[in-house]
Amino acid sequence: MEKENSSAGADLVIPALALAFVVYFFVSTAELAWEAKANAIVIGTVLVLLTIAQVVRIVLRLASRRANLGVAVLWEPRDVVWKRLGMVAVTAAFIAALPWLGLTLSLWLGMLAALWIMGLRRPRILVVLPLATAGSCYALFIAVLDAGFPRGPLEALLGSLLRFGGA
Repeated sequence: MEKENSSAGADLVIPALALAFVVYFFVSTAELAWEAKANAIVIGTVLVLLTIAQVVRIVLRLASRRANLGVAVLWEPRDVVWKRLGMVAVTAAFIAALPWLGLTLSLWLGMLAALWIMGLRRPRILVVLPLATAGSCYALFIAVLDAGFPRGPLEALLGSLLRFGGA
């Protein structure tokens, strides 16, 4: 059940970030092949529609006075604030490193850091889960689809070893 007069301002953070991501996605795929543009349009449209639904939901709560635009819940509980900020930093670092490290290595490092921040300490999972994800993305987006994702030193090495989609 929804808390009476809850802080709905905090609920606007994710939609705002989603819209920023859509803008970034559209801009970053503008010069790519038509397949990448088509994917951007589909994914972007879905994100925009979900954002509109969330904003409408919040506006209805505000109109019925069941919520306010407060953001205090973003800072509670206090023991997870640093984890939240760490996840924002990891996301920013992933985006910044992507052009130089490439999709595979950036994704592996980003997932490893994110899992560590979330408190995961089992070495096997810390290595295998990011490795499986990055490997799957390499196989699908680089090797099979030859999508326009940034390629770094690992993609170049794997491409020359496996004779496809590398550099």
